[in-house]
Amino acid sequence: MLNAIDQFSRKKKNGVFINSCFAHCQTERQDTWFADDSPLIKNRGVAKSVGDWYFDRVRVKAIDCPYPCDKTCHNLVFK
Repeated sequence: MLNAIDQFSRKKKNGVFINSCFAHCQTERQDTWFADDSPLIKNRGVAKSVGDWYFDRVRVKAIDCPYPCDKTCHNLVFK
């Protein structure tokens, strides 16, 4: 996957926040974005990272460690 976005991520204007969570749908939910226990990459949550990128405060190229290393992930269990 990282090879697929290589050209995209090199552009200064583009930002990335790629976590190694199994359930990627967690990042589309606002309650997860703004939660105190939001998934983190280097102690930064997705809401802060996207806000910093969008408002040009910081270049965001956040790429997590290889799966399944991230202990901040939410594992949604559907029954």
